[in-house]
Amino acid sequence: MEKTIKQLSLVWALMAPISQTFGSISTDTLQQKDQYMEIVAKKAIHNPERGYHLEANYFAHNLYNPFHKIAYPEGWIDEQILRYGRPDDQISVLQLYFYLTDYVGGDITKEGLDKMQFIFDEVEKKGFKVVLRFAYDVDYGSTKANFNDVFKHINQLEPLIKKNIGLIDIWQIGFVGAWGEGHSSPMSSDDYNKAKMVRRILDIFKDRQTTIRYPNQKTRLKLESTYLNRIGYNNDYFTASEHPKAPDNDYTFGSNAYEQVKRESPDVQVMGEIPYAEATEWGLHSLISVTNSLKALKEHHYSLFDITQNNELNISNWKKTALTPDMLRSMGILFDPSYFKENKDTVARSAYDFIRDHLGYRLYIDRANTTVQRHNKGLTVDIVVKNVGFSAIHNPRPVYLIIFDKDNKIVGRKKLTVDPRHWQPYGSNRKEDVALFHHIQTEIIMPNIKHGAVGLWLPDPEKELASKAAYDIQFANDDMRIITDHPGYGRINIIADF
Repeated sequence: MEKTIKQLSLVWALMAPISQTFGSISTDTLQQKDQYMEIVAKKAIHNPERGYHLEANYFAHNLYNPFHKIAYPEGWIDEQILRYGRPDDQISVLQLYFYLTDYVGGDITKEGLDKMQFIFDEVEKKGFKVVLRFAYDVDYGSTKANFNDVFKHINQLEPLIKKNIGLIDIWQIGFVGAWGEGHSSPMSSDDYNKAKMVRRILDIFKDRQTTIRYPNQKTRLKLESTYLNRIGYNNDYFTASEHPKAPDNDYTFGSNAYEQVKRESPDVQVMGEIPYAEATEWGLHSLISVTNSLKALKEHHYSLFDITQNNELNISNWKKTALTPDMLRSMGILFDPSYFKENKDTVARSAYDFIRDHLGYRLYIDRANTTVQRHNKGLTVDIVVKNVGFSAIHNPRPVYLIIFDKDNKIVGRKKLTVDPRHWQPYGSNRKEDVALFHHIQTEIIMPNIKHGAVGLWLPDPEKELASKAAYDIQFANDDMRIITDHPGYGRINIIADF
């Protein structure tokens, strides 16, 4: 995907014709049908490892951006939020490219490793996580990097990765070709060494996932299933199948690539970005269908999506496109009815807000089916969770049951045996617009108190982040009470009183 950034007049862009959809997929009519509907903004929730993401690119040796010709701290997170999103979008993920260009043929210097650690420290200060990619080439064939460089540098990077593993949502495969996308390099056709590289990455990045650019690249690796099951996809050319260059670049509707990602995506990370809004062969300078975009985001279980590219055209169009419950039902898109409620009235939300809030997981407690029963000196609970996001949680995450007395003092805590990575939005053999119920059933012995509350705490598994609210998961119920004032805890979701 071409990284060259060209200025495009917003006025010109908005005059561009709306693209027709790919193949037999229906034409998008949302803009015409609902252009007069009032859109009511929805408050976002800051949750880790999901949602819209920003992007930062740095040469590791000097922290200069190779594309914008600026150096850190110019273009850092706060500046990007104001330029591409809104402070109340609660963005929590940064795609972070480190270009090892200066180290081709040699070692990464201590200065380079220190500069990368400095960026990780700044990421943590912001309560963010990163999608991490290492690369050598800032354009086609811009270095002579080879696998000797790759394996030597991975060995040097291993301590950096392990030290910051809690801050890394995804470690993308990278390294090979322009922008680390796996093409345009003599290394691209060396499947033996690419497979060796992927094994090395995943052995360091234990119990977590990587992503690869193209499904056929993954197939050619011929890895063991224990590795293949941890490889997701980064679609760096998301066009809703509507660009002339979409075949073999986007995962186009009806293609083998589309079906492969659809089949695997419930269990692996998928993320995407739209090409820049530039009038070039590879640019996307017309509107793509919101309907088809939603179809792909849902069927491929996207967790993350870039808003720094095509922000002035298609991302802007999402903000002006209304969605209602009836529209989503007609598309088979899962949602919770409360999402469209304001003061008990049903309202329209923007496609931008809906996509922002449903990328990745969006967890609710189903209060009607949740029970908390007091007996003798204990509690029996059956907490029912549903996930209406596009995807499941993908990284390890513990779940704790927390018991409060009537004064909000913690009097009981139990680490549960549930794995929230299994909380899929819907089943493979069930209706896709009906949420699965996931039951948390347990008993806990507690002090002799008559009244109190039950909470769920889902912290980051890494000790350094476990007490920080930004890295805890918050449930999406509008009436969810959140307790944040207990030392050693971040956000505790209050499920029920007893």
